[in-house]
Amino acid sequence: MAAQNGGMLAETVKAFVPLFIIVSPLGALPLFLAMTATDAPERRLRTAWIAALTTTVVLAVAVVCGEAVFRFFGVTIDAFRIAGGVLLFLYAIDMVQMKQSRMRTTAEEVQGGVDKEEVGIIPLAIPMLAGPGAIATAMVLRMQMPEGWVSSGVVVLAIVLVGLATWLVFRIGVRLERWLSPVWMGILLRLEGLLIAAIAVQMLVAGISGAFGFASRM
Repeated sequence: MAAQNGGMLAETVKAFVPLFIIVSPLGALPLFLAMTATDAPERRLRTAWIAALTTTVVLAVAVVCGEAVFRFFGVTIDAFRIAGGVLLFLYAIDMVQMKQSRMRTTAEEVQGGVDKEEVGIIPLAIPMLAGPGAIATAMVLRMQMPEGWVSSGVVVLAIVLVGLATWLVFRIGVRLERWLSPVWMGILLRLEGLLIAAIAVQMLVAGISGAFGFASRM
């Protein structure tokens, strides 16, 4: 039993790390602070909680329902890996170059978020945090595990932990806003972009190998 629990813990951590990197609450923090700059501290913390909760729900639903959707449309895991890898790689390039990725938010969505009463759901959670890359990664993580509710539970648990981590990042960001240096934020975002690029390449390699049977020939 202890060995089984240890294996589940290891799988949860393995799912948590790429999800946290790709959801990238650190990358969303500057927009969160800008969109809530005129709000009271209590409202900013409420917005952080709504954004984290919405992100958790969206990604969890994608994990639970994604396999059925794939079967309905006849999409294979390898095809989805390739598509997800391409999307993530394009997003990683934007992060390394410190550009605002239009796959996550557009300038119109950011301005719309500033003008809205509640920004926690749109555009912070969708599409900033739970964007196409995060959804694709969550679904790939689930589909490459054995079938069954245990595997789904492992990925969903990792998503819940990512949601809690996102809330903590936003909460700490509100407290430390005056000390956040753009230079250090830029370094962190570039490092995240490099890690996302590596994850994207790995997804592409795995997808191409599976789709064309390269692994069986080696």
